[in-house]
Amino acid sequence: MMIRKTAKTAPATRSLTEREAAALTVRIRKAVDNVWALLLEAQEREAWKALRHATWEAYVKAEFAMSRRNSYRLLDLGRVVREIEDFVPHAAQITQRDAAAIKDDLPAVKAEIVARIDRGAEPAKAATDVIAEKRAAKDKAKVDHDRQREQSRAALPDAVKQHVTTRGVAKTKADGSNVETVDRVSELEERVRGLEADNASLKAENAKFADMWVQYQQGGFEAVIAGKDEEIRTLNARLIQESEDKAGWMKRAKGWQKRATDLGWSGDVVIPLDPRSSDDEVISLG
Repeated sequence: MMIRKTAKTAPATRSLTEREAAALTVRIRKAVDNVWALLLEAQEREAWKALRHATWEAYVKAEFAMSRRNSYRLLDLGRVVREIEDFVPHAAQITQRDAAAIKDDLPAVKAEIVARIDRGAEPAKAATDVIAEKRAAKDKAKVDHDRQREQSRAALPDAVKQHVTTRGVAKTKADGSNVETVDRVSELEERVRGLEADNASLKAENAKFADMWVQYQQGGFEAVIAGKDEEIRTLNARLIQESEDKAGWMKRAKGWQKRATDLGWSGDVVIPLDPRSSDDEVISLG
């Protein structure tokens, strides 16, 4: 069975206009099912910028009364569903817990689903089984990790245990939960990507005016205006020269044509109708 990724699932790259962002925001507020799909579009197409919010966090908080943490959970779900639905129908039925279990290992998950489908498994069952196995493996790994951590902690001297406990409480109060810290890092990374894109756009825009900036540094606006005047003068001179050249070529062509006519040449073509007859047909091309 051949599985192909279709164009409909590709993420949109063009940023939204203010009107488009406002319309999408209204749709998100009214949505009952699959809010993640609309929210993902809003995030990828920078609806928050179009509506003049400082950050994604500010956008979801002001427009939907949604926390940053919950918005990122929905975005993770949206990205997972978008990838899986390219291969398996009804992928939208997966949960946030499923998404959290497989979001960091999507290529392997997709490959395993496709492999099982190729071996004859029903697509929905293949997806359900693979996701369930990945989730179970992740849960087991977490349980094992927690058990090992507790065993290591139990083996510590009492004084060290007290110190670790005190430091953990202080860190939680100062920084919030680990999940919130991860969310904050994700938001900052997103802002960095946005700033890098803005910077690249500004560089491209500034490159158009590089020569003018050099002229301005050398002599202010007068130098810029003088430079533009020189460009206009050069273009006018080029236009005049090319027009004169064209007129000269036409004049010489007509001169050669007249000289050829004076010498007995013409634009007529003589076609002999019968080699034995002197009656020929003359076709004028002039």
